[in-house]
Amino acid sequence: MMMALSNTTGHAVRALSCLAGCTNPPANINDVAECADVPKAYLAKIVKLLNDAGIVASKRGSKGGIWLARPAKLISLLDISLALEGEDFLDGCLLGSDHCSDERTCPTHKFWIKNRELIRKELERTKLSDVLQFYQSREEHHMPDRAR
Repeated sequence: MMMALSNTTGHAVRALSCLAGCTNPPANINDVAECADVPKAYLAKIVKLLNDAGIVASKRGSKGGIWLARPAKLISLLDISLALEGEDFLDGCLLGSDHCSDERTCPTHKFWIKNRELIRKELERTKLSDVLQFYQSREEHHMPDRAR
């Protein structure tokens, strides 16, 4: 059971916010990796999953690269989480018990049932455009000039 999204999802959100800020797509994956501070090989694996989920699109070749498949305001953190973590990323027992269920609860069962739904709703409410705006307000995550 996790209480935070995985490092993979965190890397993806940073990389996607860099893509969202790219004014001249497609972006080179090396530039996105540099912007998001993610190793290129690791980002390539993440991009494959995001491409499969329809969050990014890509084209190979000298004029290729990656770009958002739809506007940042239409991509939620829940979309990204589901693409990388899977449908059941909030399931399971908060205390890690394999035996916890509605029939056989742990001490935190009712709390977790209620709060994981709140987490899901917040991830759905928060859009990639919100993340980009946050980073821009802090002057973080700028794409290199050659990718703009």
